[in-house]
Amino acid sequence: MIHKRDAKDWARAHLKGLFTSPMIPYKQDYSLDEAGIRHNVERMIAVKSTGLGFGFSEPWVMSVAERKRAMEVAIDAARGRVVAYAHTTDHSVQETINLTKHAEAVGADAVMIWIPYEWAKSQEMICEYYEYVASKVDIAIFAYNTYHAGIAFTPETAARLAKIPNVCALKNAINDVGHTLRCVELCGKEIVVSASNEEFLLDMTLYFGQQVMLGTTSVFLLQSPDYQPIQEYWDLARQGKGAEAARKYQELKPLRDVWQTMYSVLRDKHAATHPLAQTKYWMERIGMAAGPVRPPMHPITDEQKAQLWARIEGTGWLPRLYPNGLPTA
Repeated sequence: MIHKRDAKDWARAHLKGLFTSPMIPYKQDYSLDEAGIRHNVERMIAVKSTGLGFGFSEPWVMSVAERKRAMEVAIDAARGRVVAYAHTTDHSVQETINLTKHAEAVGADAVMIWIPYEWAKSQEMICEYYEYVASKVDIAIFAYNTYHAGIAFTPETAARLAKIPNVCALKNAINDVGHTLRCVELCGKEIVVSASNEEFLLDMTLYFGQQVMLGTTSVFLLQSPDYQPIQEYWDLARQGKGAEAARKYQELKPLRDVWQTMYSVLRDKHAATHPLAQTKYWMERIGMAAGPVRPPMHPITDEQKAQLWARIEGTGWLPRLYPNGLPTA
């Protein structure tokens, strides 16, 4: 566990590379697939993820006990090989604290917390929420800004949150580069700021020195154990080889476009939703554990599956990512 007194220095030194947050896998009877969690951890390390977050995908259909167990299994599976953090936001502020303390107890390095789905209705309330939760726990906190919460916070709010000792990073997932740059301007010297959309990674690295991409499924959907194109162009960018990095970045565009289209629903300012069923289907097709979505969420139809997979195949990227054929879970 990274303590609040060390959080900001630790983040500057260790939050580097491609972080990702996988979906929670279930068995066909909707029970937690613990072997699947472990399988997915190995897969994400194989695609060179340097940080893994657990527990984000479907907390609204999981009990607190299940969320704690998934956290335990995932952190145990990571075994200190990468930065391991847990998503601990809950409708209840007390359960958020409860889950965060559990993350401390089971060895998470940090937690990622976003705005509670019902309570925070103003920028002042957002600040009060983070300040209160942070005062009750000792672990490092990544603040997560997303329309999925129902309200996004402003750069000025981010600057206030950066003053909290625990808060050491910002995942800015509202798909607005200007907003992210303003956050960098206001608090980038205090915390690590990350635009989380891979589409912006090249420019954010070349021109603004972004050191980490915090938590996106593109890390394991657009890469494989055999080939990591995002990592490849990012390494080139950090070496100052901008033209070569840009060529590699553009090569990925057809597959990136499929991912961007699928995730466009998550960036709706008015009614953001998560493409969980589509993501899980893609995961299963590339040999990861996923399983069904839990009710009352709906699975995608066979027709929707066929359409999504036809788009993925049509990019021409599958033979490059999987030269020996698609793996099985």
